Amino acid sequence: MANQRQKEIDSLRSKLAHLEAEQEREEKERAILQKAQTQLLSTLENSGITFESFVRYFFKDIRKLISKIEQEQSKTDSVTPRKRVIRKKAVKKSKRAASPSRLKIPAGRYTNIPTAPEKVFEVKDKGPRPKALKAHAEEIGLEAFFAQCRIDEA
Repeated sequence: MANQRQKEIDSLRSKLAHLEAEQEREEKERAILQKAQTQLLSTLENSGITFESFVRYFFKDIRKLISKIEQEQSKTDSVTPRKRVIRKKAVKKSKRAASPSRLKIPAGRYTNIPTAPEKVFEVKDKGPRPKALKAHAEEIGLEAFFAQCRIDEA
């Protein structure tokens, strides 16, 4: 336990030394930049040029630097960990159960359908089959349907 504390103390000391060195570098850099700024302003003043005209002359270069700085800042801002978005799984639609047998009702004339007993249904070679015919044929079976409902024209 004491050994673990000592390791933690040592790591904190090294981290502190690193942070102090970094702070010292930043202070030196800040001092150098302030000195450079005062020298630039004094040189411009001695030459009779305003800071505004200086900036206007180097505007393209300054704009490039500003855009570069903004890009770097946006990258550092986007580095922050994003919250994971948990999406609901898409619900798969169940497929319809296909009708057990596709009945093919041939062309002809049919009657005696329970929903319309007196009506005569005319079915052509091409085209839709009436729903009442299909339903009744599925209900009783195709052979029984032909025996009960088909009208022979021969």
